[in-house]
Amino acid sequence: MKTLTKLMMLVLTVSTYAQSTKEMQYAAYLKASKTMWERSIERAKKESGEESFEVAMAMYGLLNNTMATEDEDTFDDYKDITIDLLEKLIEDNPEWGEPHAVLSSTYGLVMAYSPWKGMYLGSKSSSLMEKAVELQSDSPLVQKLFGGSKLYTPEMFGGDPKVAVEAFKKSLELFESDDKANNWLYLDTMMGLAMAYRKTDQNNKAKLTLEKAVTIEPQYQWAKSVLDKINKS
Repeated sequence: MKTLTKLMMLVLTVSTYAQSTKEMQYAAYLKASKTMWERSIERAKKESGEESFEVAMAMYGLLNNTMATEDEDTFDDYKDITIDLLEKLIEDNPEWGEPHAVLSSTYGLVMAYSPWKGMYLGSKSSSLMEKAVELQSDSPLVQKLFGGSKLYTPEMFGGDPKVAVEAFKKSLELFESDDKANNWLYLDTMMGLAMAYRKTDQNNKAKLTLEKAVTIEPQYQWAKSVLDKINKS
């Protein structure tokens, strides 16, 4: 009986660990959970190494999460180490577009918290994103982050919500031709597309996009709340 109990505990442990880093991050995104994002960082370090792109993406996910939770203290705790890691990845892999795009987007988050930093980070962020698209335009991640850059950058500084719509659409096509299951970036891209549609006065398309997102993930509360606003307007 004792052996059976130990075996059951071992199976439970393996089953828990079998939840991939991607699945953990998906749950963290849906729940806007700092704790789960931090656990995914530690998991990524064990699975892929301290200086891996997987760790950088986990930290980027946490930084992105702080925007929803308005947790600037956590953002400040992780901002510099995320930037340092992405810079190292770019230095080691200068022809890899995705780290360029993530670093560009990270600078975008920095500017969202401190708009005055746009004076010296704005052009740096734009150059990194341009390079990312040049190097790896077939990456769903690059297209997603390019769309976000065009959506949230003021038009006087190069933002263009119409370009954002096309970038998000391309990103979704690329995600859907690959493995979109349990991928928080796929859901976030759908939200980005809906926001871009709204900004270009295409509310019906925004509604359809959000309805698709909620059908795919019924626990997607952010999409539900925006959908409610559209339905009430």
